[in-house]
Amino acid sequence: MNKFDKKMKELFKNIEAPASYDEKVDKILLDIMKKDETILEKKTNSRLIPRIAICLLCIVCAVSLYTLDVHADLFSFFKETILDFLGRGSSGEDISDMGVESEKLSVDSKPDLMMELQETVIDSHSIYLLVKITAPSNIQFEENVLFDYFCFCKGANYNVNQLLGGSLSCELLEVSEQYPNIATYVVSKVFDETLEEGSEVTVCFKDLTRDPYSSDPELLINGLWSLTFPYSPTVTDHIELEGGPDMVFSYINTTAELIGIEISPVGILVRADVSNFPQDELGVSDTTIAIRLKMIDGSELIVVSHDPEETGYIQGGSVSFSEEGEKTYQQDNLEFSGMINIAKVVGVYIEDLYVPVHEVE
Repeated sequence: MNKFDKKMKELFKNIEAPASYDEKVDKILLDIMKKDETILEKKTNSRLIPRIAICLLCIVCAVSLYTLDVHADLFSFFKETILDFLGRGSSGEDISDMGVESEKLSVDSKPDLMMELQETVIDSHSIYLLVKITAPSNIQFEENVLFDYFCFCKGANYNVNQLLGGSLSCELLEVSEQYPNIATYVVSKVFDETLEEGSEVTVCFKDLTRDPYSSDPELLINGLWSLTFPYSPTVTDHIELEGGPDMVFSYINTTAELIGIEISPVGILVRADVSNFPQDELGVSDTTIAIRLKMIDGSELIVVSHDPEETGYIQGGSVSFSEEGEKTYQQDNLEFSGMINIAKVVGVYIEDLYVPVHEVE
């Protein structure tokens, strides 16, 4: 018998239920079911029913046993026990091991969020996460309800010194029709550096806010939440194309040398030697590199264009520069608007340079 059961038996030994006991029980159960319907639905299963029954009985006793000296001790014990239970999960393991983070409440904080990492799509230079978020019943998710700050860090914790650079986004995917306080977000990251397979990555969220980028944002829930997952690529199909001194394309008012191209179903990475262009002008010049994919049916998919009237097939990405010795390199790491079938790509246009597709063994 665990500590909780022993304590409850001792407390209930000399309790007489008042005449209005049944009426109060019915009222309390009805109020709880209305207020916390989502929590009860998520938690109730064959293993949890006995615990929930005990917890409800504790609430009834805390309300009705006002004549007993044990009232304060009972409520305090119930509070500590239920928080401990929520921190473990249904089978006793730490809930962080199940992809869920939940922080205990402090006296001056607002109710917390529960986050669940449902699905990951990981490429060599991009990460996509499907995150389910459950908020208190007074919160309703909408398109303008976002986090004031979010980021990806290398390692198992939030660490400002281990931030993963590159572009990122967090967008509302859907809201539960039955429970508007439950929503699913897509969080993505396009990064330049190389991560070791199996290493840990953490996504962090701070302050759930309505219209966070407006002149009058409304803070809904204050806090910092995080989910940790292993960096294990799930996208295995890639096309890698090597460049060389004979693979030169037009670049602003000079030329650049293609170093390499990497294409996956979710994005493209182009690396070029742009040393011919004055280094001090890179930050103030338009360094856009036009990119098109030639498809097996003869059509062309515009990825990036110099023509503002043409919409490129990208939704984000990053352009970075690096120096190695006397060389200056530009890397365009771009995220497609939707997944593509790379088996249907027969070539790549980099400005006026055409590169036929071949897979590197």
